[in-house]
Amino acid sequence: MSNSFSLDPSYQIAKVFIRIGMFFSAAMVAVLIYIAYLASLGIFEDWEREIQSAFGEFQLDTTPFFWQLLMLSIAAIAFLVSFFVLGWLGKRIQTESKSQQLVG
Repeated sequence: MSNSFSLDPSYQIAKVFIRIGMFFSAAMVAVLIYIAYLASLGIFEDWEREIQSAFGEFQLDTTPFFWQLLMLSIAAIAFLVSFFVLGWLGKRIQTESKSQQLVG
């Protein structure tokens, strides 16, 4: 007699945590893009003083917008990569769950 569902709840729990992680990653990418947009409008002007005081001895001729965009872009790319890795992991768990149902 074969059951149509898995008795091991870890597959369902893992799928829920992966979906929550994917949602969080997508939301963070959207938030970071919005913050980059606000930085392009010049809202974060105080960063210029902080960057100049931190890197004053190196005499960098870059604008604060460059540093803001660089930091926000790296974070957005990291969250985007984590979104796709979590999606791949979700598909992998789904195929493992189906193979366990066929065996059991």
